[in-house]
Amino acid sequence: MALLASSLLDAPLRRPASPGNAAIVRSLYAAFSRLAQNGEIAAYVAGHFHPDCEYWPVEEVSPIGGHEALTNWIQRWLEAWDDAWDVVEEIVEDGEVVVTATRVYGRGRRSGMEISQRLFDVFELRDGKVLRVTEYLDREGALQAAGLLHL
Repeated sequence: MALLASSLLDAPLRRPASPGNAAIVRSLYAAFSRLAQNGEIAAYVAGHFHPDCEYWPVEEVSPIGGHEALTNWIQRWLEAWDDAWDVVEEIVEDGEVVVTATRVYGRGRRSGMEISQRLFDVFELRDGKVLRVTEYLDREGALQAAGLLHL
């Protein structure tokens, strides 16, 4: 049983994303990757996130809710980095839900140290904008949350 679960988790996400919601999520990542350079955080948030948005990053114990709180959180997060960007490795869509596997990169503002971490994000969209995004450190958790993995 453990071998089967492991092989499912290591397999690529199988359902291809449709152009609509996949394009919305891809454009969000592309715009985020430019934020450290252009600093247009409020425009990024307003353009990609629903006014009632919630963001559940792995490093927080409660969600960041609404445009103002999300803008402030991203601004504080970016202050630590000279540069930060995401690379989408996999993406799958199931209705209004999009799951991504991304590699997050950053270069510390003070230290110059470079980091890389793989994250799995579950997006819920409404009216073409992100209503909720929840980060996971493992694929299984993300796929279960999205209803795409049944154990």
